[in-house]
Amino acid sequence: MNLHFKHKAAGWIPWWSAAVGAMDACTGLLLIFAPEFTLKLMKLSVPAEVLPYQSWIGAFVLSTGLAYGWAIRQPANERERGARETIWKMTALVRTVIALFLTTKILTGSLSAGWATVAATDAVVAVVQWVALKRRWLDA
Repeated sequence: MNLHFKHKAAGWIPWWSAAVGAMDACTGLLLIFAPEFTLKLMKLSVPAEVLPYQSWIGAFVLSTGLAYGWAIRQPANERERGARETIWKMTALVRTVIALFLTTKILTGSLSAGWATVAATDAVVAVVQWVALKRRWLDA
């Protein structure tokens, strides 16, 4: 790969990390403190008795979003570069698992089709991150 292209491609990494991290952190906070409101914004509904579990899931979503904070700034050394790569690998793995889980549950009728937007969002973010990792854009 052309070194200039690789360097140029890597320029969006901090912005991506900030945007995706903020998306997850905000969603997580909303799920923790206002799960019913948040699910309505997402055009989803769940029985009232499961709202505490949605808040609990919000804690995981928040922590995933906050993890991106370490991937925002440009790594100063090899150790920091490795940390950024690890964060991207772990968040891509989490998103892949969630996308597959939700898709399976939607297809088997356990979850409504409304959850497809969550599955699709996680799938797209995971694919972008896996491609960037495979092409070693985080190394630039």
